[in-house]
Amino acid sequence: MPQFVPQAQPPLAFIPQCISPWVIKIVRALLPLWMPWKLSIASVQADNLDTLINLYHDFQAGDARFLMAFRHPSTKDPFSMSYLLWRLLPQAARQGKRRFNRPTYSHFIYDRGIPLWAGGIVTWLFPRLGGTPILRGKADRLGLRAARHLFAHSPYPIAVAPEGGTNEHNEIVSPLEPGVSQLGFWCAEDLHKAKRTASVYILPIGIQYRYVSPPWTALTNLIQDLETDLGLAVNAEPLPGLLKDPQADQLYGRVLRVAEKLLTDMESFYSRYYH
Repeated sequence: MPQFVPQAQPPLAFIPQCISPWVIKIVRALLPLWMPWKLSIASVQADNLDTLINLYHDFQAGDARFLMAFRHPSTKDPFSMSYLLWRLLPQAARQGKRRFNRPTYSHFIYDRGIPLWAGGIVTWLFPRLGGTPILRGKADRLGLRAARHLFAHSPYPIAVAPEGGTNEHNEIVSPLEPGVSQLGFWCAEDLHKAKRTASVYILPIGIQYRYVSPPWTALTNLIQDLETDLGLAVNAEPLPGLLKDPQADQLYGRVLRVAEKLLTDMESFYSRYYH
């Protein structure tokens, strides 16, 4: 039940990161069990890991600083990124007979508002996993200053989603926030002032999700419920011939019919009541 707020609340306090190796080790051990149980992620696969391995080696040698700019289609992305850095990356390095000087941890930037709905455990956990907060939608000087310092001086790289928030699309990229490129310029500036010669990189990382088995039954039931609510007859129209798979083509045709019916009903409603 929503709580009544009688007065204006103070601004959200900044939560400094305090990365904890033992906390990361515990989360790393639980991650393979948590992902299929709570997130329905059966496995994580990665391509072109050689680029990331080389960047980590250059970073740990002091020759490079880098930021991982990852796609953000889902709230599951932080778990996928963690699995990539904590498990897949070290495995690929060992297969190539390469070793890192320190674990492949990473800082990350998160929205300061997340702990408000995610709960106190996130408030405690995120800083210990290397997270640094930012207030979205305003000039958060303290948050930007902390991220800038980590980018230029931390023993670990940093990760951020340039889209700012999830969009639930595998292929469509939302407008990118300018803060990622700005962090890159700030890092180069800070290195120049400190007379350090390390190069600065922004590494794009794409994330896509695929079904292990197509969920045709669930989609069919959902579309059938929509058709019933709208008074449409099931399978009344021929296949549209837009997709190669006959089953997918049939469902897609039914989705188009549902969409057209919804638009027609809405147009009729507004024409009748709002002229």
